[in-house]
Amino acid sequence: MVLKNLWRRKGRTLLTLAGIAIGVAVVVALLALADGMTAQITGMAAGGGADLTLMQDGIADMSFSALGEEVGEAIAAMPEVEWVSGLLFNVLPVEQRPLFLVMGMEPQGAGIQHFRIVEGRSLQGDDEVLLGRMAAGFFDKGPDDELILQGQRYRIAGVYETGVAYEDAGAVLPLAEAQRLFKKRDQVSLYQVKVRLEAIGEVDALIEKIQERFPDVAAYRSSEFAQNAPDIKNLQTIAGAVSLIGLLAGALGTMNTMLMSVLERTREIGTLRALGWQKRQVLGLILQESLALSLAGGLVGCLLGAGLVALINLSPALKGAFVGRLGPPAFATGLIVALVLGALGGLYPAWRATRLQPIEALRYE
Repeated sequence: MVLKNLWRRKGRTLLTLAGIAIGVAVVVALLALADGMTAQITGMAAGGGADLTLMQDGIADMSFSALGEEVGEAIAAMPEVEWVSGLLFNVLPVEQRPLFLVMGMEPQGAGIQHFRIVEGRSLQGDDEVLLGRMAAGFFDKGPDDELILQGQRYRIAGVYETGVAYEDAGAVLPLAEAQRLFKKRDQVSLYQVKVRLEAIGEVDALIEKIQERFPDVAAYRSSEFAQNAPDIKNLQTIAGAVSLIGLLAGALGTMNTMLMSVLERTREIGTLRALGWQKRQVLGLILQESLALSLAGGLVGCLLGAGLVALINLSPALKGAFVGRLGPPAFATGLIVALVLGALGGLYPAWRATRLQPIEALRYE
């Protein structure tokens, strides 16, 4: 009966379903991108076995982070610390790639050790660059070819692989050369810190010690760094705002559809009441129709969101720069959003239906 009632006005039902589906699809895609970004940043932060990751405190974007080399030297001298590795990064347009990650690292530092060379050799000069395996495929380049970064020519010394898409889709310069190229003398974006084995139980105390000594530094466990990164928080805020807008728009669309349905079925509802239907039964019927419509829209939206994420992951221009990772939380959130839409959009029409008096409803033309 519920589906039959919804299908009486196919056009209106399909338009409402499409509106719900589009809103849910955007929510699912944004959550998948946030989840993928979290996984990628975690992989970068924990690269080489780092236990802590440090960045500048109070910034709106990781690319704005700037820590002086004196900070790294002071932390390296702490008795709990085994090694410290600085990482400077920037995102540049390179050839056909609008977003290309370029990292600066010490060629002999501990942080670069997980960059496994699969072709060529490691860095030996300031005019050399390492290219990620994915990036080598993008540009169709390999050892001894040239790569132009901000007008500077660099010879590709080797091709590496780490298993982290952000890194494998980028390139690595010697840290000093990256500082010169990006005009960030004696600065890095992040510090990766390895804690000595005997001090591994004192990580929280070490974090407090670092932040007390350097108030402008934010220190996190590497496994928790991504969740605290401003980029992730910004994306989650956007996803929340889009979800709220989708809720309002979808609820209004659903409410309009259900209100029209109630008005068109006034005599029918009056007949049901005259036959003995209780107000709660009428309320339940209208809410069931609203929830069924929103659930169908939610399921279609989840499929659309999954398709959108797949397109982003396969796009040659965006591959490696945006990595969507679909999982149960994204789909569950999408369906919850859809059901909330149904509840909000159907509540008032259902209440209005219960207010119809049987005699007046039967006289309605």
